[in-house]
Amino acid sequence: MLQPSPNNFAFKTIRLKLVVYVGLILFGGFLATNILSYQISKNTIRNTVLENELPLSSNTIYSEIQTDLLRPIFISSLMANDTFLRDWVINGEQDPDLMVRYLESIRDKYNAFTSYFISAQTHNYYHFSGLARTLVVGAPKDEWFFRAAKMDEDYEINIDFNDEQDNALTIYINYRVLDFKNNFIGIAGVGLGLESVAKMISSYQENFRRTIYFVGKEGDIHLDSGAAAHRAGNIYKISGLMDLAAKILSTNRGAFTYKRGNDTILLTTRYIPELKWHLLVELSESQATQDLWESFLTNLAIGLAVIILTIVLISYTVNLFQSRLEEMASTDKLTGLGNRQTFEIVINQALSQFARSPTPFSLILFDVDNFKFINDTYGHLVGDHVLQMMADLAREKTRQSDIICRWGGEEFIVLAPNCALADANRLAENIRTSIMESRFVTKNPNQQITISAGVAEILENEMVDQIVGRADRALYAAKQNGRNRVENA
Repeated sequence: MLQPSPNNFAFKTIRLKLVVYVGLILFGGFLATNILSYQISKNTIRNTVLENELPLSSNTIYSEIQTDLLRPIFISSLMANDTFLRDWVINGEQDPDLMVRYLESIRDKYNAFTSYFISAQTHNYYHFSGLARTLVVGAPKDEWFFRAAKMDEDYEINIDFNDEQDNALTIYINYRVLDFKNNFIGIAGVGLGLESVAKMISSYQENFRRTIYFVGKEGDIHLDSGAAAHRAGNIYKISGLMDLAAKILSTNRGAFTYKRGNDTILLTTRYIPELKWHLLVELSESQATQDLWESFLTNLAIGLAVIILTIVLISYTVNLFQSRLEEMASTDKLTGLGNRQTFEIVINQALSQFARSPTPFSLILFDVDNFKFINDTYGHLVGDHVLQMMADLAREKTRQSDIICRWGGEEFIVLAPNCALADANRLAENIRTSIMESRFVTKNPNQQITISAGVAEILENEMVDQIVGRADRALYAAKQNGRNRVENA
């Protein structure tokens, strides 16, 4: 009978030891990592809540508030420019019942909380329910009207108690009304009740365990999600929070922690200029971390499976990040179009294809006319929005086979395969016309955006710099010839 050789036995021993050692290292490392992760996770969750989750909640609430304000602002604008309203004031405010019926119809039609008009001539306060009163110069509760009468902006957003409707806290949109000679003749507007905001923050309290409340400049809590801890009505009277109250009310944004009994409270704040209130969103740290211990025990029980899944997940994650990095390297972040690097790859491929099979293709190089004026007048955020909308529109107007990239700044370039000069010219004209007829500046719907474009068709033995240079010279010619036009190379 053959006996196992010493070398074979030694090999099996080493292999067994290796398996045992690797298993011990992995399990020991996994156990140590989980214990350490438990401690780190508590701190990470705390930082994540403070830096991401609570700010995200406040940003969402702020966005929804802004959305709620868009419609009443539009309604107030319609009222301020209504021919009936202006003619009625100019003609001496005869028959007040006409104005009352008008305000009532506005309220009913748009389902507004309230509607009103105040005359600059008579100081009469017309309400949808009737002639409410006459404003008094110097009266504290009427100061808002005389302030708004002198403001440069078209409208203001004001929060006050509605004397005509049971002192309900109301968001007023006060819109200046001008006559046909641009003379100030009054304030018109609608009011927005705070019920929708109250329902929204109550929903956050219920679904996400967030405590949300709005605080005025003196620390008074005007609106909250019904949390018992804040029944005091003023943050200067809330234990633990009173020490932070002055700092909270003096900053536009902040992240804080404070003690309430034995619990640590995580708090983020932001100032809402439209309401002139501070929005506070908080979460108990014990609530944020209550699932950690159960997760820790579960992870220990399935350690071996986690090790295998981790390897798979790492492979998947690496592939995912690699794809993402490739996408980031080839995509313009602002517009989502291909970037200059992408275009260089595409144009070189097109030239190689043209050398093998001379099927014509063309380039369209275009940029925004007077884009500096847009940035200087409306700000760079509006400028970025214009570029995004233009990119989307240009993408719609090009063919599926066309490649459109951001060339740099406000310049874009289109590679149109199987497209001769005349066809490319028509495509460029289509893009130019569509952009000219669209309106991208929401602050000024009358603001027209135009582009100038240069078109070049590939020539035999032409290199990248040559065809791009010809398209660029054609673009320059379009600029020199008056802008808002297409020139061929």
